[in-house]
Amino acid sequence: MVAKIAMPAHDSLTVINTVLEERQKFLTFYNSISEDLREQVLVYIEHRGDPTQITALNLRDYTKTDEEAIKRKSSLINLYSPKQDKTPYAILEEMRNEHGLLFCPSCGEDGAPGTLDHYLPKTEFPELAVCLANLTPMCSTCQGKKSTDYITKGGQKAFLHPYYDEIFVSLFYVTIRPPFNNPSGFSVAVKDNITGDLKPLVESHIEGIEFKSRFEKYCESKHLHLLKLMKEEREDEEPLRAEQLIRRFLRQERKKAENAWGAIYYQSVLDTPELLEHLDNGELPELI
Repeated sequence: MVAKIAMPAHDSLTVINTVLEERQKFLTFYNSISEDLREQVLVYIEHRGDPTQITALNLRDYTKTDEEAIKRKSSLINLYSPKQDKTPYAILEEMRNEHGLLFCPSCGEDGAPGTLDHYLPKTEFPELAVCLANLTPMCSTCQGKKSTDYITKGGQKAFLHPYYDEIFVSLFYVTIRPPFNNPSGFSVAVKDNITGDLKPLVESHIEGIEFKSRFEKYCESKHLHLLKLMKEEREDEEPLRAEQLIRRFLRQERKKAENAWGAIYYQSVLDTPELLEHLDNGELPELI
């Protein structure tokens, strides 16, 4: 997670109560589980979605047979795919499309995320399938990479939570290696000043969404674009120096988030004096 975002506008427990009130089938099951389901939502919120503090409900405790438990698991999961006149259809559509984000809060890539991720997977925690605090905007690439993972092999929290984890600082830097006209010498890493429990969590998060390979590929394209811009800038009557121009770009990117991909790249360019010198005075490639 590269940015903390606002919690959903609708209250998770209120939505759960409405969903339960709308049930017309399997009433014996829902009457049996409703109190514990509500409590599970409160536990989730209290522990900020931390999987080390939350135990999935055993659906066998609310059913007569193993077969029925399997079927009711599907019933809970299907609450996430309601009909248009049922709760929380309109709320989910709003969360997918009206979040106002210009980037994926999980990875920082540009573009409005169009899907919702179950932070704790609905396959493992079906009772949280429509817990709004468990549903976070995410790009389709991150969602595919994260899949149903949520905990490390060592039993620790595997991913940062966009609603609960406080991330207001830049997490990454890019080492940009010469020759600077060859846009392939990039290596992204977590900054040295990210320490304590946060560092292994960030490293687990970016490994789970394959951030490094994706971001380094982005840097190749972004670098080519920068070379082109600087070549055009030199043709102006009063060209700006690279540092001036890049600081302008950086300000725009940081309006999205400290860890938006453009912000990481441009800050790393500013932190590479040899590259700035090359952009101002070096020979730039002809064919860009």
